[in-house]
Amino acid sequence: MSSRPLRTTGFARFFFIMLLVAPLAYIGASYYNGQDGIQNLKNLLGINSSTASELKADSPKAEGDAVRVNEAPATNQSLEAENKRLKEELEFKKTRNEELYRENEELKRKLESAEKVLEEAKK
Repeated sequence: MSSRPLRTTGFARFFFIMLLVAPLAYIGASYYNGQDGIQNLKNLLGINSSTASELKADSPKAEGDAVRVNEAPATNQSLEAENKRLKEELEFKKTRNEELYRENEELKRKLESAEKVLEEAKK
């Protein structure tokens, strides 16, 4: 008789381990991303499909579509204030970008002159 009651191949052992590890890894990654991993698996497998369809309808589609709770509808004044703030921010970033571009060009010129001096020193 054999010393083991059940003989399996290496692939079969790997397959059985992956049946356990893959769902655990998925649940862990879901929790790391701030989602409910177990509910994601239930939704994926169709368990409790009546509640899953309700959750899909209520849940945001992407991370950027986060639902804001207790927020009043935007008024015309708040939209104008936000628009003004964004325009000021854009103007600031444009001027900063121009300053950085000028600084970059100046540094390039200094580098070129330093390289010329180095070449002359080598000769």
